[in-house]
Amino acid sequence: MTLRGTPVFEAATRAPEFRQLKAGDPIVFSSESCLIVRRPGVNCGLCREACPAGVLTGGQWSITLETEGCIGCGLCAAACPTGALMVEGCTPYPLNAAGERIVLECRRVAPADRDPNAVTVPCLGGLTTPDLLDFVEETEATVVLADRGWCSDCAVGRCNAPWQSTFDESRALLGAIDGRLADGLAVERKELPISRAEPIMAALRPDKHVGRREFLRRLVGAVEPRDPLAESRRVVFGRGLVTPVRRERILDRIEALAADLERAIPASMVPAIKIADGCELNGLCAAICPTGALRRDEDGETISLEFDAAGCITCGLCQRVCASKALSLWPEGDGRTLGDAPETLVKRRAIRCVGCDESFVPADDEQSCPYCEKTMNVMRGLASLKAGAQAPN
Repeated sequence: MTLRGTPVFEAATRAPEFRQLKAGDPIVFSSESCLIVRRPGVNCGLCREACPAGVLTGGQWSITLETEGCIGCGLCAAACPTGALMVEGCTPYPLNAAGERIVLECRRVAPADRDPNAVTVPCLGGLTTPDLLDFVEETEATVVLADRGWCSDCAVGRCNAPWQSTFDESRALLGAIDGRLADGLAVERKELPISRAEPIMAALRPDKHVGRREFLRRLVGAVEPRDPLAESRRVVFGRGLVTPVRRERILDRIEALAADLERAIPASMVPAIKIADGCELNGLCAAICPTGALRRDEDGETISLEFDAAGCITCGLCQRVCASKALSLWPEGDGRTLGDAPETLVKRRAIRCVGCDESFVPADDEQSCPYCEKTMNVMRGLASLKAGAQAPN
């Protein structure tokens, strides 16, 4: 993966380690990329909600997989906003496909009913945007998702088009580079009676096995040592910055596709942050940023707010916690392209607080930080009340 930005951001986005949540099951998991694990208190849980079998569980700071019941559909990985989950068997590879069209089929479609150039996955809803972009890039054929019309009646899909959000996002990203790329990805309604569908569990067995080491090598470019003890049923804990695997994979693929056509990365891929005059530079927005894309720096004389758009997952936490309402997030950017270094959003003179000796940005001729000033005001108020109570009538 291409790592961008400052050494601080690069250290946070090193290649993450993926391990099986439970030996024998297909889900591999990176605790370094999970919002629940790395950022206690963040309200996510999208993977758990997406699991049709209800076996992906855990506490406030953990993700666990129940002993039995995982069907390997990939819906949890497709729902994960950071790419912390990947499911073996759900990544399509156009290894033996030929012709002008390659059709992605649900594995419940019986072999006799499949397109001659079909590439199968357990569930089309388990496709992720990075996987679909990789697939499009690896072939010059038109990639077609075959909608057989039975997703809403399927216990896995549970809606008319479980693949729709991934398809729409992928087409939008490709179209932002060149409309011809978007035209190479399509959906076709090819209805079949659901009575002809394979049983769910039988359909989820892969036609051709891709080894776990090869699976990880293709996805993240490295294979971790196998540790049988670590692959037992476990609860994962940890804190720190989140490695945005999904964001990195999408950005790297878009960068490669744009370079092939001698284009720049689409401006819509570069989120922007705007800071108004009321910013107090207290650093709360940077402290809550899960990936470290937003960072508060101080050098003794100045305090600045730095932003690396390459690591931003547009979660919006920074905007929500800004007490002064001076920060606004633009998820689709402001028309600027991605730079090689973080952007300085705001930089102001700083002084040391006479009370706590912490750096802060004074509004006028203040000598105390807002916290110490508030504390002193409270103390003055209490002293005034005490003096009033002790005064003779």
